Amino acid sequence: MSVQTAQPMSKSKAEILDAAAEVFMRLGADTASIDDVARQLGATKGRIYHHFPSKGVLLAEVCLRAADFVHEVVGPAVDPDATPETNLRKMVEIHIPEVLRTLSYHKVIIQSYVGMNQKSTTQLERELFKRIRVERRRYEDIYRNILRAGMDDGSFRKQNLSVALQSLLLLINAPVFWYRPRDDDPTDFVPDLTAQLADMAVAALR
Repeated sequence: MSVQTAQPMSKSKAEILDAAAEVFMRLGADTASIDDVARQLGATKGRIYHHFPSKGVLLAEVCLRAADFVHEVVGPAVDPDATPETNLRKMVEIHIPEVLRTLSYHKVIIQSYVGMNQKSTTQLERELFKRIRVERRRYEDIYRNILRAGMDDGSFRKQNLSVALQSLLLLINAPVFWYRPRDDDPTDFVPDLTAQLADMAVAALR
């Protein structure tokens, strides 16, 4: 399976996106301002505007980078010679740690995805929000294809594919809603969480 990789990103732009993800997560994408991001970054607004002409563009780029994080590690993991169940388990076991590693980005998606189109005011913002929908569909298609293959070969029971897909994605993204990193988290917390959710995902499809 070919996977489209993101364009190389400058260190400065990546630092701005990291700061924006943290600020949007903490304050809310609606409430946070470019000033807040600049303070988090310890820089001037001019540095941000050099890369991102508006807050809407910055928000969209945060969401696109979140998609890149998971797509670039999960997509290449699909083995065309492996069984659908083996592929699905591997995908989930890669997806969850990557989401937790880049948690602030994914929390921003959860809080800001609904209503994005209504907030877009420029052509560039509209194009970026359209790209978000395209990238979301591309990532879903990786799972959709595995579920379809499993239903076709009998690994997974036949059921409504769209319902199965959306339920699976809700399950493996559930930690985004409730997980808060803690200094005293056991070292095996993420591996154990990942294994439990992978077991649940596979069991729900058999």
